[in-house]
Amino acid sequence: MEAVPMRLRFRGVDSPFPLSVIRGRLRLSGLPDIQVSDIVQDVVSKLSSTVNPTEETLLNLVRNSLESCNNSIRDTFETLTKYEEMRRVSHEMPPIIVVLEGASANGKSIIALELVHDLVATRFISSDTVRQVLRSTLNEEEYPELYCHTYQAHLHRQTGPEDLDPVVRGYLAQCEIITPQITNMTERILSEGASGVVEGVHIIPGELQKLSPGVIEVLIHPNDETHKTMFLNKHITGKLRTVSEDIETREREYEGTRAIQRYMMKLSQDANLSIVEMNNFDEATTAISKIIVATIRKLVAEYEGASK
Repeated sequence: MEAVPMRLRFRGVDSPFPLSVIRGRLRLSGLPDIQVSDIVQDVVSKLSSTVNPTEETLLNLVRNSLESCNNSIRDTFETLTKYEEMRRVSHEMPPIIVVLEGASANGKSIIALELVHDLVATRFISSDTVRQVLRSTLNEEEYPELYCHTYQAHLHRQTGPEDLDPVVRGYLAQCEIITPQITNMTERILSEGASGVVEGVHIIPGELQKLSPGVIEVLIHPNDETHKTMFLNKHITGKLRTVSEDIETREREYEGTRAIQRYMMKLSQDANLSIVEMNNFDEATTAISKIIVATIRKLVAEYEGASK
């Protein structure tokens, strides 16, 4: 199908409109990609012959296309649409920021990319990127724990309760430097009113959700066998040059990584965070999407209740 420029009329003026907004909303509503594609193509085709289409024109065409879907999907689409409308008229309705947490090689980075599309998030934070930026301002001689992986930091510096695993104490030493920066950046996103996705190991479970009811913290938790396989194969599947190719070295490093994951699991349980099992990417992403929708339903209900 030939691409049709998407422009809608806002306040009497034609303006480009990103179809990714509708694609993301349909995916969050529970539709598979192929059905999302069919609906978008059908809507674009009908809009191309419409004079001065508005956003409401677009939404009504989508609603018509959803008539054959089950009530749950239609209801979710309407809830997501209502949430966006409320965000336009009130600063009290917070943006959604999804925070994916867990130790190295648990799948959070790949899932984060999917959620960026679904939320049409214009802000993205990776704690690994923050660590790399900090390396450009803090020298290795003074901060050696910053110039290594989380499961290696204990060799340079440790902090936290002395009864913790040394690897966990090394991880906490890295977090002391990196986590405050992530918190500040998340606060900035909230003040902008933008939706975002944050992912990384350098997030203490339970801390960021204190910033706003729109912040959704999720721990990604593969079982031991799955996590070990993903960790040992990271050099191959992730094409990463910063991890060892030596299997014995990776085996030892995995034990430290799993200790960090267990520590984060305990904190997540204490903070009553959502914990999503990582058996495969599609199931984990679907589970997180349901958590996002449930949070949005709650926000909409609370806003409507306060408005009465």
